[in-house]
Amino acid sequence: MRRILSTLALSALFLFAGPVVAGGGEPAKATVSVEAAPGSAFLKLNIRNHRKIGKVAILVRDEKGRVVYSEEGKAMTGELVRLLDKRAMPLGELTVTVTARDFAITQVVR
Repeated sequence: MRRILSTLALSALFLFAGPVVAGGGEPAKATVSVEAAPGSAFLKLNIRNHRKIGKVAILVRDEKGRVVYSEEGKAMTGELVRLLDKRAMPLGELTVTVTARDFAITQVVR
C-alpha cells in the first residue's frame, strides 16, 4: 500500500513539475547535476544543454542494477529539472543515467 501511495505521489509530482526555462547565456555542452542533500527527501536532477533537449530518457538503478525509476519524455527547452522522491527508492548507491539525442551521461549518487 505504501509503495502504491509513493508511486501516486511521485506521478503527481511529475505531472505538475514541468520543464524550467534557463535564462542568460547557454552552456557550450550538456551537463547533468544530481543533488542529494542528506536532510532532504528528494533528489534534484538538473539537465542543461546548449540547445533544445528533445527526447530524453532518465533511468535510476540501485546497487544491484535493478531499475528503480524510469521516465521518457520530451523537453522543449535547453533545461529540464526533476525532483525524485528518495523515499520511493532503496538506500545505498544509485546510478542515474540520462540519455538524449546530443548526450548520454551517467552519474553515481551516494
